[in-house]
Amino acid sequence: MAEPPGDDVLVVPPIPLASGNMLEPEGDGPPVRITTVEVVISTEDGSELRIPLVHRHGAWWAP
Repeated sequence: MAEPPGDDVLVVPPIPLASGNMLEPEGDGPPVRITTVEVVISTEDGSELRIPLVHRHGAWWAP
């Protein structure tokens, strides 16, 4: 059986992390439709991990 992650391991909670379908651009202009929301994680060694969120029930959730 796998051990649960330790206290220092990043865990994304099972709650919506954002809501909405439109984003107001900087400056003038009409709102634009959001197609992708991601959590970007950068590590001290320069690596980057992108976690795309899933759109369900009007909100953006962790996969």
